[in-house]
Amino acid sequence: MKYALILLALVLPAMAATFYGPTGSNVARSETSGNTTRYYDRTGSYIGKAERSGNTTRYYDRSGSYTGQSTTSGNTTRYYNRSGSYEGQSTTSGSTTRYYSRSGSFEGSSTTSGSGTRYYDKSGSYRGSKR
Repeated sequence: MKYALILLALVLPAMAATFYGPTGSNVARSETSGNTTRYYDRTGSYIGKAERSGNTTRYYDRSGSYTGQSTTSGNTTRYYNRSGSYEGQSTTSGSTTRYYSRSGSFEGSSTTSGSGTRYYDKSGSYRGSKR
């Protein structure tokens, strides 16, 4: 679930996006209005939101409960859980973003080309995309 939240955080600049699993099936979508991105599962049910303010993004579940936040500085985004404990980070260089756990272990990556992003796990296997 933590990895999914990290991936969802990446869509904040998009006005609307659809997420696809490794087989190409629709698994989720997002809609951005102003500084708020709302997320929906494949059936269209609301699953949560992200609210951005400056370099900080706060995340909330479907009931409106705070679940954590991320802060961005330069090309690094750090992720924290609801109690404020560090969960991991991502670093971006060019079109590639690399994701790391709280212990610093590499967890996966994403590559953006045009309006699409492809996601890979730590072994390099394709895990899905956002368009």
